[in-house]
Amino acid sequence: MGIQCVDCVREAQSAARPLRNRLGFTSAMGTPYVTYGLIAANVLAFLFGTFVLGTEAWQDAWGLWTGVGPAEVAMYSNVGTEWYRWISAGFVHFGLLHLGMNMLVLFQFGTQLEPILGRARFVLLYVASLLGGSLVAALIAPSVALHGGASGAIFGLIAAFAVVLFKLKLDYRSLLTTAGLWLVVGFVVPGISWQGHLGGALAGAATMLAMLRWVDRRP
Repeated sequence: MGIQCVDCVREAQSAARPLRNRLGFTSAMGTPYVTYGLIAANVLAFLFGTFVLGTEAWQDAWGLWTGVGPAEVAMYSNVGTEWYRWISAGFVHFGLLHLGMNMLVLFQFGTQLEPILGRARFVLLYVASLLGGSLVAALIAPSVALHGGASGAIFGLIAAFAVVLFKLKLDYRSLLTTAGLWLVVGFVVPGISWQGHLGGALAGAATMLAMLRWVDRRP
């Protein structure tokens, strides 16, 4: 039986060239730490908001309020327009079912996209999708409403994954059909922010196309 020097193996691994995949990205090998970190952050935020701040106080303080102007701020004591809400709203969930469904889909697509894109690009995609969902919600959501959840960012991951499948000439139609059905549900079921879903999907697709364009032009 052969014996390998542990230090020699580590040295060889560190000297190995980064692995580029068919899309031109440097693959992230090993555990998808960013995806697991995002799931952990959402769960911890839910526990902190529920058991430390109190559910309503947490949602009011972290969620994204839309349709709010000076008159609404003066009228309601719980609304706010702080800039950080565009990000913190992505970690607010309205119940265990809301949290569980979002984390399941985040796990499903995050563990596939993070190795493909690399950790830095995956973070960029997630943040861009989150901000895109907040932007569209802020622009077109009617009246005074509170928005929250990771679904805007997750719709961005789904749209980005569809772009990847299209680029690789793989079947992407079933994925788009499923995402489209969920988007339509947001139009007909009260309490679902279809604006956040739409904004996240548009931002995710645009970010993925921009990253693919950049690697295509790279020498």
